[in-house]
Amino acid sequence: MEPSRYFIRRSGGGLPIEPPIETEASPIYVDEGQPLIDIASYWRIVRKHYRLIVAVLVGVVTIVMIKVMTETPIYTAETTIMIQPAAQGGGSNTLEDLVQLEAASNDSDQYYKTQCAILQSRGLAALVIKNLGLEHNPAFAGAPATPGVFDRLFARFTGAAHGAPRPPHRAAPRQTAPGLGLESNLGVPTDLVHAYLCSLKVAPTKDTELIKISFSWSDPVLAAQIANAHVVAYESQDSRMHGQANEDAARYLRNKLIEIKEQLAKSEAALNDYRRLKGIIPGLISLDGKDAVVLDRLSDLSKDLTRAQVARIGLESQVTLIGKHDYNSLASVADDPEIQGADKVLDGLYTQRAALASQFKPSYPPLAKLDAQISAMQARVTVAIQRKVTALQSQYQEALEKEKDLQAEMDSQRQETLRLNDSAAQYAILQREVDANRALYNAILTRVKDVEVSGDLNSNNVSVINSAEAPGAPTSPKKSLDLMLATMSGLGLGLAAAFVIEMLDNTLKNPEDAETYLHLPNLGVVPEFSSVNGKSAYAPRELPQGLGAAGAPAVLPPGRELVTTHGSYSRVGEAYRNLRTALMMSRAGGPPKVTLVTSATSGEGKTVTAVNISVMLAQLGGAVLLIDADLRRARCHRVLAVDNHRGLTEVLTGSRDAQETIRATEIDHLHFLGSGSVPPNPTELLNSTRMAELIGQLRENYEYIVVDCAPVLPVSDAMVLAQLTDGVVIVANGAATPRQPVRTACARLEYARAKILGVVLNKVKFGSHDYHYYYHQDYYAYGADRARDEDDPV
Repeated sequence: MEPSRYFIRRSGGGLPIEPPIETEASPIYVDEGQPLIDIASYWRIVRKHYRLIVAVLVGVVTIVMIKVMTETPIYTAETTIMIQPAAQGGGSNTLEDLVQLEAASNDSDQYYKTQCAILQSRGLAALVIKNLGLEHNPAFAGAPATPGVFDRLFARFTGAAHGAPRPPHRAAPRQTAPGLGLESNLGVPTDLVHAYLCSLKVAPTKDTELIKISFSWSDPVLAAQIANAHVVAYESQDSRMHGQANEDAARYLRNKLIEIKEQLAKSEAALNDYRRLKGIIPGLISLDGKDAVVLDRLSDLSKDLTRAQVARIGLESQVTLIGKHDYNSLASVADDPEIQGADKVLDGLYTQRAALASQFKPSYPPLAKLDAQISAMQARVTVAIQRKVTALQSQYQEALEKEKDLQAEMDSQRQETLRLNDSAAQYAILQREVDANRALYNAILTRVKDVEVSGDLNSNNVSVINSAEAPGAPTSPKKSLDLMLATMSGLGLGLAAAFVIEMLDNTLKNPEDAETYLHLPNLGVVPEFSSVNGKSAYAPRELPQGLGAAGAPAVLPPGRELVTTHGSYSRVGEAYRNLRTALMMSRAGGPPKVTLVTSATSGEGKTVTAVNISVMLAQLGGAVLLIDADLRRARCHRVLAVDNHRGLTEVLTGSRDAQETIRATEIDHLHFLGSGSVPPNPTELLNSTRMAELIGQLRENYEYIVVDCAPVLPVSDAMVLAQLTDGVVIVANGAATPRQPVRTACARLEYARAKILGVVLNKVKFGSHDYHYYYHQDYYAYGADRARDEDDPV
């Protein structure tokens, strides 16, 4: 297959993409520059359905205008109050709230939610109605400001939040203190309470202690009175609640104080009894390990025993030297000056004796005297060492005795400490119980005094920041806002309806749609010219009486379906010129010689397209043959206004020769071979060898051959003939034919290995926005006038 000059643009479209159908055209090329969001296509949809969009817009705006004009004006009066939690307002923020009567005070968010629920309670609403006598006020009891049926429907469908007031969201009724009247209607009718609550709005200001209370009603003065009265009733009710709470708290605390006092006395008695039983003297042992006499005594004994052991170990090493008779190594001997002096004298004497002994005999008198002195000095040293040894042994025995005594005392003190520790566990429990009861007693006593003082002050934690005043302008309806929202809503609904209708339209709306969905080139767009001069040209025309398939040959006036009847410069003429050009350029190497024209179903305009293609090809000057191969419902002869007495059927059955049945037409260079009589077996005739031979013979005699055959889906004639032609042209009704039948027809032709040249969108309305850029009316107005003046056929 040769590449084509057509470049097909694919767009999203949301449709599944199947493998492209094999044609003489080249593969589809994707336009990478195509934007993901095609604003121009959206604008085309808007222009196409602008009447629907305008109708929806006008309808919505009209309904809203009627609603705004007929709705009763509503005025909203607003007051602002500041509510402080009870711990801040009562002046007791320095106390430990051991008994917390209001649990919400611990959680600020929960506290304010509770107060908002109280402000919207039925009991408070009934109290305000009773105080102001609203059940007898015609402005309130006779004209409730609750929204009507129309208002509720409008609010539901438009989402308007600024109209008549709506009932606030309220939690389930909570249990309250008796006598406060929070859930009682006080004899007020339920419908009045409901109307009151529907008009009341309580809104806390975020991250502040402020709450805004607003009331909406048709009377501005009454709305302001009710808003202020609601705050006064809430303050009164809050004071009663706090007074009752103080009384209950004081009663509870007094009873609790008596109970705690009895517990304190019992715990102190149990502690004293345990002291006597265990012999525990306060201060002898401490519960926290500090200032304990027993522990200090045990610590001192441990230190003394350690010192005694160190001393004994030191003396024990000296005694060991004594046992070894190594007296000179004793520290006391080495440090004694007397022994050291005697040793020095002995050393001198030994030196003198050695000098004399080397010269004289032992009997020498001076030498004997020196020996006597040495013996005396040695005896003196021995006595001194013995005295030191005796002293060390005595010290060692004393150290042993002291260590034994300290060890015995240490063991005795340890046993006493262990005994006291065993008693201290229970003693500590009793002591802590006494301390806890005493602290609790003091705290409750202080709390009782604070509650009594708070009750005498009777403080209020509600402050009015801004009082409500009669509003000068209504808050509902807001005409400008309503109309703006209506315009936006109407425009949005209109656009949504337009896009939904466009999505539900499954026809081939424009050439781009056909190229995207079918993956085939668009050969041309032919306008709907059936209403030219007020006549329907596409409707079948009956031949004059006496003429027809069995009548005598006759030449009828050309019908309005021929392109020659619309002038040389008409839109129809130019459309078929474009189709002819596209057909001539549909194949590389030369235009198709034999072209098959068919459609998916009947009524697409394939016959008129085939006839006019033949006419436009004939204007090129070459011999053109039009074959009507629709043997079931032939119609080419009606368009050309000729009879159908003999034709293709007779040629294929052999009863006539082809040259006898082919006739010339009023169009120069155009010849016509009709279908002839209706055969019982059309498909078999078209699939015969004679048909193939006929096409081959006619190829040599004519420059172009156009074959009109039956639709693809009802019968298989087109699939048979497609194999004998150079290409197939699919005709689709651009205004009515669904895309899927055309796609199925293309798939069948592909299965038959047909060469599909492209698609022709027929009967399109150039006045629609899908085709406004193909042909401009002003451009062809001059050409149409000129064609009428010249009266020159195309």
